[in-house]
Amino acid sequence: MRNSLPAGILTACFVLGGCGGANVLVETTVPTPLVEPLPLTMGVHFDASLTDYVHEEDLELYGKFRIELGSTQVPVFERVFDAMFARTEHMETLDAPSAAVDAIIVPVVEELQFSIPAQTRSDFFEIWIKYKIDIYAPSGELLSSWPLPAYGKSNSRNFGFMESSSDLGLNEATIWALRDAAAHLAFYFPQAPEIRTLTDRAMQASG
Repeated sequence: MRNSLPAGILTACFVLGGCGGANVLVETTVPTPLVEPLPLTMGVHFDASLTDYVHEEDLELYGKFRIELGSTQVPVFERVFDAMFARTEHMETLDAPSAAVDAIIVPVVEELQFSIPAQTRSDFFEIWIKYKIDIYAPSGELLSSWPLPAYGKSNSRNFGFMESSSDLGLNEATIWALRDAAAHLAFYFPQAPEIRTLTDRAMQASG
């Protein structure tokens, strides 16, 4: 005899977006931030831990979840950095003492967490991403690490009873988290002490 879930439980699974896990490949971009570029030439390095980032988690009762975040982060950060600085330069390595850059910045994913409606008994898929922005001297010396939190959510009611509701819900929540990271980065990172020091130094040299 075939085992099956009662119809009421099956319907509840679809409504709560919690059965069968999810496989999410995030693809997005962000609007160009409207900020005044800092008078800096900034090296930017994207390492494999960022570009290949995948979060996998097996939730008991709710299935296996896979969120591929890596490839979409590069154009997001590129757009923000291009708006923030007078000039950016892609760096293959962190040790580039002859490079004509003021510093090198490296985005890093420290942690990703998510929740689905079935866990929280709410209508929302939620994503939390904990980034840091490492700031290096052209010599490769780590100067500082700047925390960058990101949060996004989406409403499960927007996806009805589709079997792919978890995929769609988590995808939309992740897109909003990336937009949150971009906005936070554009408006607060210029106030980081190390960036202010570099900016003051560049302005003094040009004056």
